[in-house]
Amino acid sequence: MSSSILPSQPYNPLEGKAADLVIPLQDGTEEQLAIVVVHNDKVEHLNMCLQSIAVTSFNNNYELIVVDNNSGKESQDFLSAIEEDGVKVIRNEKNLFWSAAANKGAAAASKNAKYIMFMHHDVVVLNPAWIDLMINVSESQQAGMVGLELGQYFMQNQKVDFVQEWCVLFSRKCWNEIGPFPETLPQIGHSFIMTMKAQIKGYKPQVMRNPVCHHYHVFSLDINEFERFTERAMQEIPRLMRELQTVPV
Repeated sequence: MSSSILPSQPYNPLEGKAADLVIPLQDGTEEQLAIVVVHNDKVEHLNMCLQSIAVTSFNNNYELIVVDNNSGKESQDFLSAIEEDGVKVIRNEKNLFWSAAANKGAAAASKNAKYIMFMHHDVVVLNPAWIDLMINVSESQQAGMVGLELGQYFMQNQKVDFVQEWCVLFSRKCWNEIGPFPETLPQIGHSFIMTMKAQIKGYKPQVMRNPVCHHYHVFSLDINEFERFTERAMQEIPRLMRELQTVPV
């Protein structure tokens, strides 16, 4: 992917004057990437996430989109600072949780983006080749969906693997055909359905084993929300699976 980012020193808006950061998208290349980061009131993790992307990805042609789920004032100040630096910021008036927020980020992505990547705000990039490695897997394996970690569900006493969404890359073609994330599964079960849809449509979902990112697994749901979303997933996943099995490939 061609270079289009002109980085300055890694920038922390909480430490004073912003450094200049230019993120031009229109450089004529086809391998443009939109990175969508969904955030809710964990500004210290979001700061680390965005700085790690800036430091490791300066040879890549990408845009950053942060979708904020109604965070507090400290987060809003940070979002305003990065917005001045060219990051697209979408502010939700309430917590939409993962699926609806990620979908809003994808809708805001440049139409020139050949790939769309989704990330949790508590992910830190470790490897400067991370984008190229994930795209290489997508291209070489003809995989429209590439992640970094598998999850498992048990259905009818059978273990079924799926691609976790905390750092996942979709080709634009795959996303246009299988997206958006199912908003009837706001926080639990959405990645399972997306993986199944990608598999059924022939997009060969893959997991890359290279340790290119670290996920802090910061848990933001309270126990009541977790139980509510789990119950919804137990009802909704079988229904969505039945729909998938009746849709022509």
